[in-house]
Amino acid sequence: MSATGSAALLTPRPPVQRRSLTSHRQMVEGALRLLDERDIDQISIRDIVGASGTSTGSFYHRFGTKDNFFNYLIDDMLERRESGAMLDLDNPSIPFDTLPEILARSAMANFQRHNGLLRSAIRRHIAGDDCWNRISKMSRRIVGRYLERAAVAAGRALEAAEAERVYFAFMWLYGLLAYRTLGLNSIHGYAMSDQSFEDETIRNFRQLIDQALPADAPHEKSVR
Repeated sequence: MSATGSAALLTPRPPVQRRSLTSHRQMVEGALRLLDERDIDQISIRDIVGASGTSTGSFYHRFGTKDNFFNYLIDDMLERRESGAMLDLDNPSIPFDTLPEILARSAMANFQRHNGLLRSAIRRHIAGDDCWNRISKMSRRIVGRYLERAAVAAGRALEAAEAERVYFAFMWLYGLLAYRTLGLNSIHGYAMSDQSFEDETIRNFRQLIDQALPADAPHEKSVR
């Protein structure tokens, strides 16, 4: 059964007590540490409860199956990532022209924190699972909100070609980070530091966004 099929059978029960919430987060944090070392298919429920200092009974009571748990990890990541991005996009005190760097930095931070989880999701996606679709839909909502801010900054609706170039900029960013997650964007004998990678990613993303939007668009004023 697919991960999404399993998730449909049992929705993880929300923790209702402080002790239960602590155990819940311990399972999540323990699993993320394990995922940094190996894929979800190579991790057992016993591994998860061992890494988190919880019990097998608590795991089954909360999640039922490992596939349900994996889907929960993805949804938990998506909720945190999207809510953070939307707070930035909806904050009128943040000048529009600073948003590309803010969004790029938060995307990189999310990929770094959930590197193993995203690697497993990518590999499952390649194998035919649809878990990546939820990640892609979340990205679409973030880009859509950015386009709304861009239209406000430009003082008019964006042309189709402009919106398409913005979409390309975000596709480039997310694709680059996915390739780095899989370790595919490397050159033998050359190693780029994480800081240099981050700086160059932000610089190039900003250039793509600047080229996508009209040069004469007025910038929003920050609210003080």
